[in-house]
Amino acid sequence: MLRKNDIEQFVRNTLGCTCPDEVFERIDCRAKFALPGGITLDYRINIGGRLLIFVLDIDRFDSVASILPLLVSAGIEDRDNAGFNRFRLVLLAESPDRLSDNAFDLFNSLPTDEKTHLHILAKKDFPTRSG
Repeated sequence: MLRKNDIEQFVRNTLGCTCPDEVFERIDCRAKFALPGGITLDYRINIGGRLLIFVLDIDRFDSVASILPLLVSAGIEDRDNAGFNRFRLVLLAESPDRLSDNAFDLFNSLPTDEKTHLHILAKKDFPTRSG
């Protein structure tokens, strides 16, 4: 499982979250979280009941186009049903630059709002599991 301090540093420094310190006092990180539609996230992270983060290693899938709409709609639904303020979808890839333009074009065509964000990152930029 990921360490809470590593999650906080990732969320603050890599994703750019400016949540107050007290939000990070409660972090719930669930690995291998199953979504409707047969997709299993690598992680579903709840930061203080305010920020919802889905993390998925995208290299396992043939096409981001086939799963991005499902991930976004599932995240928005989860965010709204649980009363979170924001939803961030983090896609991890070996070569994020190859994926970025098409993924952001598709993301921008989906029904989202200002509380929904997409991040495409290199796998090395995500904290690794602590043993």
